[in-house]
Amino acid sequence: MGISVGTSVLAFTLLLSLGLPGVTRAADKYEESLKQLAESVTAEALKAKKQRLAFLGFTDAKGQATPIGEFLAEEVGTQVLVAGELNVVERRLVQSTLKKFHVAQVDSAHAKAVRRAAKAMRADVFLSGSYLETSDGLLVTIKLVSPSNVHVVGAARGTLPKAGPLAEMLKEPGKPAPAALEGPKEAPTPTGLGFHRNESYELIVQSLQRTDRHVKLDVTIENRSPRDLKILCLLQETLLKDDHGAAWVQGIEENRDGLCTRGLELAPREKARAVLTFTAPAESSAFEWTLHYREKSPRRDATFAIDRLRLDPGPAAGAATP
Repeated sequence: MGISVGTSVLAFTLLLSLGLPGVTRAADKYEESLKQLAESVTAEALKAKKQRLAFLGFTDAKGQATPIGEFLAEEVGTQVLVAGELNVVERRLVQSTLKKFHVAQVDSAHAKAVRRAAKAMRADVFLSGSYLETSDGLLVTIKLVSPSNVHVVGAARGTLPKAGPLAEMLKEPGKPAPAALEGPKEAPTPTGLGFHRNESYELIVQSLQRTDRHVKLDVTIENRSPRDLKILCLLQETLLKDDHGAAWVQGIEENRDGLCTRGLELAPREKARAVLTFTAPAESSAFEWTLHYREKSPRRDATFAIDRLRLDPGPAAGAATP
């Protein structure tokens, strides 16, 4: 899911910098209420034995999708993800997969397509939500919907105060928050052969070297989240596929201290280097590869690909594909 971990954290930090005790307390109350709502969602998911959650955009009292609803879905999903007990499907993947299977609504009328979409994104449960503006804040109700039968298997409810980023969004209903409170803007495309960026970290392929039957990828990884992370991939399922369709795999001997065996532990905004070594299945004249990366941490079983990796990359750099 394209969940932005930094959204509420950035807003909170900006308000702290103003040095306004009342505003700071209000932001604290917002963060605490958000955390409690996420904990309720986590408890319901665990009770229903669901581990991988797919958040849908929340709706207003009239059932309409709104920027506030999208924001709330990201906020709650982010808090669930940060807690670390459950996996959360990236929002971008949820949206693209539902579109691919022509699912306009997760309901019984689309039951077959819902099951196919859930299987494609490996989601155990969908979370739909709605919100109602009251004098105390936004009353948010979240339902857990099983993709197997499109039945509700749990629900959580909480009230978020009109503070922090919500205060700005509610000044002009239906419009997104000012840029300063929307979270960090997307960073420019980095230099290198290709990259992948998500809510937790950014991985950049800096260079590719080939010797005999081996290819070495030199990568840098930066922690983009506000917490310490361990970056770790699955050795046998993180591989290269060349332009002839052959798979180049990682051997234990060549990667004993590598990213898929020991991993990297990074503090917020810390950057580190890693080398991945892949071995050809046979003699190969390949000159272009796609990196297929499967995570073990921090996002269990998440995958991405970086294509068009070449010894001589030319004018076009590779880009990540979900």
